[in-house]
Order: sequence, then structure tokens, then C-alpha cells
Amino acid sequence: MRGLVAAALIAAAIPAAGQTADSSPSLSAAPPPVASPAPDLVVASPGGVLPALGNEARRYGRDTLGLLTAPLSWDRRDREKAAAFAVILGGLFLADKSIDHQATESRSSTTDSVSSATTPFGAEGGFAVSAVLVAAGLAFHDPATRDMGRDALEAAVIAGLLDNAVKRISGRERPINSNGQTVFEPGSSNASFASGHTTVAFAVASVIAARSPGWVIPGIAYTAATLVAMDRINSRAHFASDVFAGAVLGTVTGRWLVHRHEAEAEGSRATVELVPEANGIDARIRF
Repeated sequence: MRGLVAAALIAAAIPAAGQTADSSPSLSAAPPPVASPAPDLVVASPGGVLPALGNEARRYGRDTLGLLTAPLSWDRRDREKAAAFAVILGGLFLADKSIDHQATESRSSTTDSVSSATTPFGAEGGFAVSAVLVAAGLAFHDPATRDMGRDALEAAVIAGLLDNAVKRISGRERPINSNGQTVFEPGSSNASFASGHTTVAFAVASVIAARSPGWVIPGIAYTAATLVAMDRINSRAHFASDVFAGAVLGTVTGRWLVHRHEAEAEGSRATVELVPEANGIDARIRF
């Protein structure tokens, strides 16, 4: 039932959004320690709005700090994932010019039409879907739908802010401005790396997927996000490496937040895991 509600709300929210310009990782699945479960979202009366917003702001702050410090607790598997990401990203950097050339040759009125229809999911459309899910969850007293939208909105905000920081640091020119050449001017206003639309689209999609049963809703969500990524290449707003980095940033942020909030909701406490090692047994504490 939750999946059907989410699908209907997504379908209703995306077409209503217009297109905007692109603006604006921890890979660990285990959330870092949290002091206490996050307060519930209570906005039943006007007097409860400001406290609810204050709670959300504090929640965003805690979660952002937790996400940024999560690499400090990475294990070997997490480091392997980070290394794989770096290798793939490096390979895409080398292939960017060729992919951009092929995308330009394949561009047509059809691809432009698809782009116009789906790109908003990576901007205001993604935020609209999240807000509608929150509103519907509150209106119909459905905590699952409410939390899906709440996490999606937070993931979009945090991932978008991180993406903007990466843009400023990298200062990469867009392919349409550099004629397909890779040009980095750190600290400049160039905003190609990473793709903000793709980051937001995958942040929202990953939360919807993680909080939906089965494969249909997750498949729809990730398909929509992938279309956004392809749109950005089609319009020459981004290189392939830009959208790949954005997809990873958005997905990691979304899934990490869902795992963290689910653990908070369950009132998880520290547990000790005994892990076989080459020289014996290693004890790990997880929160």
C-alpha cells in the first residue's frame, strides 16, 4: 500500500514542476553513534510549526556532521568501495570528451523532449515530490509515507549543499563552454563537477527506494534519476564523470540517512560484533 501511495504522489508531483538551471562520500552503510533518537515531526497546530522547524534544523546539522565524519569509521570494505569509485571516476575523466562528442551527435528533438520532461526531477520536482510525501503522510496519519518524504527532503538538501561545495572547490567548466575539453579552475564560478540535478535526483530516488517494499517503486525512482543524469549529458551541461559523481553522492547521502534514521527509530544501542581475522578474532563496536 505504501508503495502505491508513493507512486501516485510521485506521478502527481513531477509534471507540475518546471525546469530550473543547475545550481546548486561516506560509503559506510553503518551510521555513526547518535546520542538519542531524532524528535518526531509534529506540526498539527500553528504553535507546533516553529518547534518542528527547529527540530528539523538541528536534525540536519547532526546528520550532516555524522555524514562528514563517517569516513573515520570506514572498514576495509568501505575503503574498497571508495577506491572503486575513484578508479571508475578516473576512467570517466579520460572518456569524457569522447562521450560528450557521441552525445552531441545523438542529440535529437526526441532526446530534448525527454530532457524537458524529466530534468525537473533533479531540481524543484525532486523537492516537490518530497514535500508532497511529507504532507500526505501527515494528512493521512501515515508515518511511513511521512518519513519517506522527510528523509528525501533532507537528503536533497544535504546532498545539494555538499554538491555546491564540490563545485566551488573543483571549478570545472561545462562541456558546452569548454568545447568538450576538461578544464578545472578551482575556486571559480564554473559549476560542472559534480552535477547538482543528478545529485538531487539520486538523493530523493535512493530514499524512496530504500523505504519502499519490492522492486517496482525503487525501479521507477532510479529510472527517473537515471533519466535526469542522461538529460544533463544530452544538454551538454555536464560530462559523464560529473553525473556519475553526482549519482554516487546523492545515493550515498540518501541511503546513509535512511539507515541512520531507521536505527534511531528502533532505539538501537551499541552492540559488539566478533569478526574472524587472520590472526584471531576482532571485536567491533557498532552503534
